[in-house]
Amino acid sequence: MKIVGIDASLTGTGIAILRGNDLITTNIKNELKGTKRLIYIRDYIRQIVINADLVVIEGYSFGSANKAHQIGELGGILRVMLEEIRVRWIEVAPTAVKKFATGKGNAKKEEIAVSVYKKWGKEFRTNDEADAAVLAYIGQAYLARKGLDKLDFMASLTAYQDEVIDVLVNGKISKKKAGKKTGKQVTGKDVTNNDK
Repeated sequence: MKIVGIDASLTGTGIAILRGNDLITTNIKNELKGTKRLIYIRDYIRQIVINADLVVIEGYSFGSANKAHQIGELGGILRVMLEEIRVRWIEVAPTAVKKFATGKGNAKKEEIAVSVYKKWGKEFRTNDEADAAVLAYIGQAYLARKGLDKLDFMASLTAYQDEVIDVLVNGKISKKKAGKKTGKQVTGKDVTNNDK
């Protein structure tokens, strides 16, 4: 199965392509501005996701005030493109991405990169690529939980990773797991599931 993680950004969109245990990452950088930049990023991503089994895109970070409108434009263009080419996709909130990687929803970018290295033995040139890799791993666990991927990936999930996937698949934490959790939980508000 081909799973693509996208950490969309105007200055450096991170992309991760996961096939089984093989992970390839890249970062889209360019000097373009305005609509030319949006078109370039959209067309670049379209070529990558065209045959994907699942695309996992990071949700909007509502706490980011700088260039929020421009980032919203990019996010909207990418979501419309995914719908137009009929690729299955889900959106994962930034707090859920951080929690899946580190166990805490407020982790810093550098903490995510360190955690990805410790958990999966992968190093990246940029933090955007590390985030995209986490999104791809979330997609792998999501498909495994839904019974769509034959990988035995679920057995290796931590409790906090399992919680993130539980919310993605079910919209909430299952009752039998809810009693075991401590600390801040991922809620339905943290994760939007646009799966068709």
